[in-house]
Amino acid sequence: MEKIILTTESGSDVPQAMADELGIRIAPMHVILGDESYPDRTIPVADVFAFFKRTKKMPTTSAVNPEEYTAFFLKLREENPEAEIIHIAYSSKASCTYQNAKIALDELRDARIRLIDSETVSSGIALLLWKSAQVIEGAQSADQAEELIRGLIRRERVSFLPDTLEYLRAGGRVSNAAYLGTSLLRLKVLINMVDGRLVASKKYRGDMEKVSFQYLEDFVKNLGGNRDAIILFYAEGFSLPLLERLKDRCRQMGFEQVLSTDIGCVISCHGGPGVMGLAAFADEA
Repeated sequence: MEKIILTTESGSDVPQAMADELGIRIAPMHVILGDESYPDRTIPVADVFAFFKRTKKMPTTSAVNPEEYTAFFLKLREENPEAEIIHIAYSSKASCTYQNAKIALDELRDARIRLIDSETVSSGIALLLWKSAQVIEGAQSADQAEELIRGLIRRERVSFLPDTLEYLRAGGRVSNAAYLGTSLLRLKVLINMVDGRLVASKKYRGDMEKVSFQYLEDFVKNLGGNRDAIILFYAEGFSLPLLERLKDRCRQMGFEQVLSTDIGCVISCHGGPGVMGLAAFADEA
């Protein structure tokens, strides 16, 4: 079968080691601190949190624009003239990245570049890419590879557990009343990816040390019996010893692959310090 290259944006939070191993090419999104714009992952996440703490102004993010996509794909095509390219984009309902990529590809008219809406964000995309690289190896054609990847998207489950709603409140995603209520009651609000959108759902009471294990147990119950792989992702401020205990618990639950990664500036702007998330695949439909 022809060579297939997987591509995405930096908001997918693909670990660098995974990108290197699988040959994944990544177009940088942007984080904006005041009047300065930086490509994602070119500044420390700590700078994002320090900016908000110092100014009380919400750091903002911006998508890869059509011109940047055009340059990205042209360079990749020049380096790989015969390859099929599958771009797995950040959810079209959470960012304009997908639409911008489509604008660029409509102008390029390269039939060997395929655009897929991941319908998720952050390391949900990273896990999807990791699994996509596996199914591509067994595919007989790029058409079949695309079909298999779309099947994975339907099965993937992704959610987040912010340590605080302060950043979501500052970004206008939750009300002041909701923020004050959860803060006073020491509640953690679970955010699920549902049809490509972020949707608040269950509330957990207590600190992250306590509720993260409850969250993990609930998440795994909703997967059915599948224990292929799980990825734990987190922002600066999350306890690394706690992360290791959670990974150990995942192994005890029978997961064959337990992956973990920190998240970059773009996602940290929305989740805030200490946020954690989980992604895995449910049983076949």
